[in-house]
Amino acid sequence: MSFKELKNFLKEVNIEVDDYHAKEIFQYCDKSKTEALEDDEIEEFYKILTERKEIDTIFQKYSDAEGLMSCQNLVRFLYETQQEEDAVVAAPPLIQRYEPSERAKKRNAMTKDGFLMYLLSDDGNIFNTSHRKVYQDMTQPLSHYFVSSSHNTYLMDDQLTGPSSTEAYIRQYLCLILRRRFKTQPGPFFVSRALTKGCRCVELDCWDGPNSEPIIYHGYTLTSKILFSDVIKAIKNYAFKTSPYPVIISLENHCSLEQQKVMAQHMTSILQDMLLVAPIDGSKSQFPSPEQLKGKILVKGKKLSRQEDPSGTNGNNNLEAEDVSDEDEAAEMEDESVKTEVQQKGK
Repeated sequence: MSFKELKNFLKEVNIEVDDYHAKEIFQYCDKSKTEALEDDEIEEFYKILTERKEIDTIFQKYSDAEGLMSCQNLVRFLYETQQEEDAVVAAPPLIQRYEPSERAKKRNAMTKDGFLMYLLSDDGNIFNTSHRKVYQDMTQPLSHYFVSSSHNTYLMDDQLTGPSSTEAYIRQYLCLILRRRFKTQPGPFFVSRALTKGCRCVELDCWDGPNSEPIIYHGYTLTSKILFSDVIKAIKNYAFKTSPYPVIISLENHCSLEQQKVMAQHMTSILQDMLLVAPIDGSKSQFPSPEQLKGKILVKGKKLSRQEDPSGTNGNNNLEAEDVSDEDEAAEMEDESVKTEVQQKGK
């Protein structure tokens, strides 16, 4: 195998290496001086290239003079280093599963190659494979859990001038999605992926829109606007693609009472049975559990204390004062901060 062929092979197996370093190893392993490696030379090249000194140190600690790690020493490694509680039970199958040498298998031992194969497998992964499925108690009240939440979910870029999109609800669950700015206006075709990443609480910053249709955007900024109804459709389609547990729609509501009614109509008509509209089992003393709320969408927002005052003019809403939560106050402070920043940028 020539140096060029070897380089192509390394690319195929996803091993990236500096050309100068690879050439040095190639020349060292070319014992026959033929500008090509064969059999044992290729094996030696691969071993030198993939050598991990820290793994060698660990293997030497638990292996004998013959370079074999006995089943008993593998148990010690699993217990002391990997902190596996069932090390005695786990060790023998690991030898049978990952040891390439039949001779070592018969001695119920592991060579360095087998040890390396084990470390690179799912069994050697730092992630606990039993946690791939939900293993926690999901029958406690919803308020007993941390919820993976998103802030300004609708933003695709910065919070002052970037575009808004329903795609953002489907793709990320971080505060803001920092990525390349889209040059086109967002549309329904963006509805494709924060919810599929595991986000269970999305934020909707709602404002009055034209034609009596509520819109979503970051208030007092130059961010683009998307229809409230489009976002609700995106939530319906992707809420439970990766998790059956409830989704919370957090409403930061700046809409007039008339457009709030439109919002309610959209949520009930689009979400239908998914929308939780009454207490589970009639209980009002505590939140239902995530288990009870599987497949359900909850709405979180500030309730109005009374209906629109008929004497109001120009469509304004005259509402009684109501206690403001820390969350509402924080949102108002953010709006003021953003408004000031936009004004400063415009100067």
